[in-house]
Amino acid sequence: MKIQLSFILFFVFLFCSSQEIADKEKFKKCRKEFSKKICLSDEDKDSVLFYLDECPKVFGVAENNGCAWKDTDNDGIVDKDDVCVDVVGPSENKGCPWPDTDGDGILDKDDKYPTIPDSAVGKGFIDTDNDGVEDRIDNCPVVPGPKTNNGCPVCTQG
Repeated sequence: MKIQLSFILFFVFLFCSSQEIADKEKFKKCRKEFSKKICLSDEDKDSVLFYLDECPKVFGVAENNGCAWKDTDNDGIVDKDDVCVDVVGPSENKGCPWPDTDGDGILDKDDKYPTIPDSAVGKGFIDTDNDGVEDRIDNCPVVPGPKTNNGCPVCTQG
């Protein structure tokens, strides 16, 4: 009984303390410089063993061989997800800056007419009479009127 228990404990110890070597060549290379204990450790706690970790002292991800993803333009969007890796841009635009197609200084996302330059006002075109019809298409730009009547007041006879 004592011998059986000893065998069981021996195999449990052997099984629990052994780790499978995924890349024998990398492990051999590591062992030339470091102990087995170090090669099988995970110093940066990123779940990538030392001998496989290309950045063993920096927390990273397994998909990037134990290294952190780069963010070349420092916009908070890692290069693998950033369409414009060299230019700062928001995540809503996949890491690219918002365009200004017409070059009027108003970003397309905020520009009522992104393909027509408008340097006169901040958002859209001038509407002097505030009737919702822009002066450029308003037949009566200083007198309010509905769009259905080209910006002119509707005359009702009464």
